[in-house]
Amino acid sequence: MKMKFIPIVVASLFAVGVHAADGAIKDGTYRAETVNFDDKGWKPFVEVTYKDGKIAAVKFDYNSQKDGHLKTTDVEYNKKMKAASGTNPTEYTVKLAQGLVEKQNPEGVDGVTGATHSSEDFIVLANAAVANAKAGKTDVAKVE
Repeated sequence: MKMKFIPIVVASLFAVGVHAADGAIKDGTYRAETVNFDDKGWKPFVEVTYKDGKIAAVKFDYNSQKDGHLKTTDVEYNKKMKAASGTNPTEYTVKLAQGLVEKQNPEGVDGVTGATHSSEDFIVLANAAVANAKAGKTDVAKVE
């Protein structure tokens, strides 16, 4: 799945410029997800929760096209991925989310070895969610 990053960067810069007047990000949860499911039937999403103007919590996961279940709850998938790459969704989603809470900036989050594609998904989606937060937009950011 290819995601278009340029529009997000432009939107982020615009949002920062527009929102910089008061500098405050409204507390709440901002979500970004891809428009389509990937070729394996998963749709990634990120939810970024702001409290007191800072990122307080982050959730990253994938929904199944088949039945909507989360990748982190798919026991068989997690078992196979752990054996093949040394990590799995129950591990890398937490590491990436913690990285964003610590760094407060998606670009500062380190990728997770063994989950390169998912790390890339996370950064793109986190940027979109943060851009919405800075712009005060509560609708779900859709990323191609």
